[in-house]
Amino acid sequence: MRKFADRVCVMTGGKIVEQGPVAEIFDNPQHDYTKHLLAAEPKGNPPETDKTKPIVVQADDLKVWFPIKRGFLRRTVDHVKAVDGIDVTVREGQTLGIVGESGSGKTTLGLAILRMISSTGRIAFNGQDIQENSWKEMRPLRRDMQIVFQDPFGALSPRMSVADIVGEGLQVHFPGISSEERDRKVAGALEEVGLDASTRHRYPHEFSGGQRQRISIARAMVLEPKFVMLDEPTSALDMSVQAQVVDLLRDLQKAHGLAYLFISHDLKVVRALANEVVVMRQGKVVESGPAEKIFDAPQTDYTKALMAAAFRLETAPEGVVSV
Repeated sequence: MRKFADRVCVMTGGKIVEQGPVAEIFDNPQHDYTKHLLAAEPKGNPPETDKTKPIVVQADDLKVWFPIKRGFLRRTVDHVKAVDGIDVTVREGQTLGIVGESGSGKTTLGLAILRMISSTGRIAFNGQDIQENSWKEMRPLRRDMQIVFQDPFGALSPRMSVADIVGEGLQVHFPGISSEERDRKVAGALEEVGLDASTRHRYPHEFSGGQRQRISIARAMVLEPKFVMLDEPTSALDMSVQAQVVDLLRDLQKAHGLAYLFISHDLKVVRALANEVVVMRQGKVVESGPAEKIFDAPQTDYTKALMAAAFRLETAPEGVVSV
């Protein structure tokens, strides 16, 4: 808004509570709600990295190449190198942030690590090589490898109650538990993410976007996983709700020693959550290292361009399409 608008109207509860020129609203807000919005950026720091903690996920020389087929016989003439020789390590209690412009291969990398798409290279989970595991061999590991999707509206079935959505994984991975025990675990998971357990018999359309994302997080956490892939989990949420979800994810990580793979185009959110950062472009790593080093002293021109676009409200240098 600050970069594109001449005037700004601030709405809450269906009413405009403040309006005026951009500079006036951003630099001298009058209404409490406007002040709340402007102060709502994700804040804080991730927990300190402990190099003595065990490695939960490790990938070496990971590649995902999609064939380009042409001609009547559909011969492979080239490849789209979505992920091209990437190494990844995530320890217990650590967050690895994956950043880059749209189409850089971030989500493809995460899906490959979870063995949800085919890849080459080594993938180890808790020290066990899982790259050659069959679908049947992977199934017992799925409870320990969870994912929270980007869209809190499309990720939840509108035909299922919240109790059924959160409890579905329990039915798959713990078929022997009673319905009473399953309901107790669902209620506990919802309360842990800040939702009232008494709402578990409602349906997704009765919840806000932020509440739906909390339901998605509860669905993953109810299985007590060791590794969670967070695929842009705050991108569909407004600023104030983003900050709440970031705080929630940090609290859950601290309580359970979770390893996160956090994929996002929002570098401010990544800075608040990630211990280590990998910067991707066109399927390759252009820079990686401790988050503090990447954000405060980027080495490559591409990383500098991403930081300029995200933090200094400048026009992104040529070549950076979207962050």
